[in-house]
Amino acid sequence: MKDYLLFMDVSGDVERSYVELGKIKLLPMEFVINGEVYTYTDDENGMDAVKFYDFVREKAPMSTTQISPAKWVEFFEPYAQQGQSLMCLCLSSGLSSSYNSATIAVEELKEKYPDVDIIVVDSLRATGIEGLIAERMIENKDKGLSIQENCADLLEFRTKTFACAYVDDLDALKRGGRISKTVAFVGGLLGIKPLIQFLPNGTLDMWGKQRGYKLSIQNMIQYYLDRADVDNAHTVYITHANDINYANELAQKIKDVSPLAEIKIRILSPIIGVHLGPSAMVLAFVGK
Repeated sequence: MKDYLLFMDVSGDVERSYVELGKIKLLPMEFVINGEVYTYTDDENGMDAVKFYDFVREKAPMSTTQISPAKWVEFFEPYAQQGQSLMCLCLSSGLSSSYNSATIAVEELKEKYPDVDIIVVDSLRATGIEGLIAERMIENKDKGLSIQENCADLLEFRTKTFACAYVDDLDALKRGGRISKTVAFVGGLLGIKPLIQFLPNGTLDMWGKQRGYKLSIQNMIQYYLDRADVDNAHTVYITHANDINYANELAQKIKDVSPLAEIKIRILSPIIGVHLGPSAMVLAFVGK
């Protein structure tokens, strides 16, 4: 089997040990706060995620940027020059144009390096659910799957993944164009907290709403019970907007209904946190 390297952009949240062991490399992404461009790398070389959520709570104006084709070429070409094949897991094309930019870059690089395999995979997901797909990608490579076999498996596996999110700040959804100003205003007055899920095409959908945090968490647990194989061992990712107490509470409730679940808690990628706001929390898992 021809060897290959694994990559993921930092919109995905995966357990740091995989990065530290060299199983996967993370590609940085940029965002804008108060008109200034920052880079998130998920390590000490970029903006600290905790500091980022301080800006979020201050309601600083912020937005994300796309990875351009030129930037993708810059990422991949040093490896292609060395004859190294690679596979990269990308943020959902339903949320960003970065995947489409990556495919343009790959076509350019294939013309220059025809003997190198370069495959970009549209996760159709983000944050912890993208992390679950990254874990599958790593496991497939460790089992000896070729890059083409790995890609084929991931395209099927992603259809079995689920995620739901609790959003505390309607203004964040309004800024991202997910809800109207009127809905945000009325919802804020009533204390309504939207609940979001990924659709099969990689976009987000508001699947429910509740008044207050406690009822919202109950709904997230029911969402999990309806879809997860709670009687067998499986991995669950909980990602949070720097609110570990919320995350620990949700983790305990998951353990109560699914004792064999392996729960991994991570801070939510700022690339996604820009659009979900403070106190947001995402629950990701593989379905039955």
